Amino acid sequence: MTPLESILPLIIHASTTLARLLEVLRAEQDLLVQNRIDGLSALLPEKQQTAALADASARTLQAFLAANGVEGSEASVRGWLQANAAQAIEAWDTLREYARQAAAINRSNGTLIDTRRHLIDGFLHDIASERQDDIQVYSERGRMHSGAGTIRRDKA
Repeated sequence: MTPLESILPLIIHASTTLARLLEVLRAEQDLLVQNRIDGLSALLPEKQQTAALADASARTLQAFLAANGVEGSEASVRGWLQANAAQAIEAWDTLREYARQAAAINRSNGTLIDTRRHLIDGFLHDIASERQDDIQVYSERGRMHSGAGTIRRDKA
């Protein structure tokens, strides 16, 4: 079996799993932007499963490259592909682009979640301050405190 015959199916499989992960991340982003938070819990199992498949595909590809003496850097992989499987370079570039997009969307989704959490915490704090109630919210460190007096409720 030639290097191309060996690596091309691995790259294509990794690209396919990353393309599916991109679809899930975009669906998550749509739910976040539309403030349809209830839909996130239904999407979470699929996101976890798809991310696990993408990770497994990436590890398999990395193991193949390592077994062929290729270190993990982009330049090393590209050099090996040019020397041994030039026809796989386009598929490799597609895989790299999917990985870049997935990382960017995942980072953006995390920012949306953090922003929403801060807004909700601020809203609860404002309500507690106005009512002077002892509503408990969580700090960024995960510790419970009251909105009005910031009295710590736990010592964990």
